[in-house]
Amino acid sequence: MRWTALLALTCLSCAAGTSLADDGQVVAPPSRAQDQVRACRGLAEVTVRAVEEPETEAACEGAGRALAFLAGAGLKSPPHTRIEILSELPGELAGRAVGCYVRETQRVLILSFGAFKAGGGWFQMPPSWELYRAAASHEVAHAVVGCHSGPRPLAVAAHEYVAYVVFFATMDKQLRSELLAKFPGSGFRTAGQISDISHMVNPNQFGVDAWRHYMRVKDGGQWLRKIVAGGVFPDPTDDPGASTR
Repeated sequence: MRWTALLALTCLSCAAGTSLADDGQVVAPPSRAQDQVRACRGLAEVTVRAVEEPETEAACEGAGRALAFLAGAGLKSPPHTRIEILSELPGELAGRAVGCYVRETQRVLILSFGAFKAGGGWFQMPPSWELYRAAASHEVAHAVVGCHSGPRPLAVAAHEYVAYVVFFATMDKQLRSELLAKFPGSGFRTAGQISDISHMVNPNQFGVDAWRHYMRVKDGGQWLRKIVAGGVFPDPTDDPGASTR
């Protein structure tokens, strides 16, 4: 089996896209006596509920990468980020994705590393701890965007654009190079091409295209803040955020 979607914004997503579901419909993870809740070293505001310590450490490292990158872009961390490591995601995401962000309760849910490996790989890459850490960084990025986006939810494309930028920007350079080599193309040519539909059709290609578009942006921090503030994307023929290089 290979995952049909990389990651999801909320916990009632279909295989190819994302549905902004009410958290009341999300089944709460079962309580497990062997679970431990630990605060991440150096990140007191981030806690991880898990059975295995290596998973906790990987999730903490991914969270730290995301928070540091977005802080550099002028986006502060949430007061508290709760990460829960599960053997299976709830609802319709079971067997389809590796993680999700529950907007209403501000929880981040991520599969255990064992379940992650059983999925067979993502982005045409085999499972690895580095890819697992990158998954955690992606989902924590959703949590940061969620705490800045105000009462009206952002479009899925806006959330995913920022989260995929964090995913690629903070992963190991060698892994990023190998992953991108499997996806030809130059990315979105204009911000107007970035839409919920393009994410729904092919989440992985959306992520790659978002990263390549971002690499042409003149001021990355300002651009990400504009997206998170709800400035979303300019008209397809007008893309002032990107340079021509």
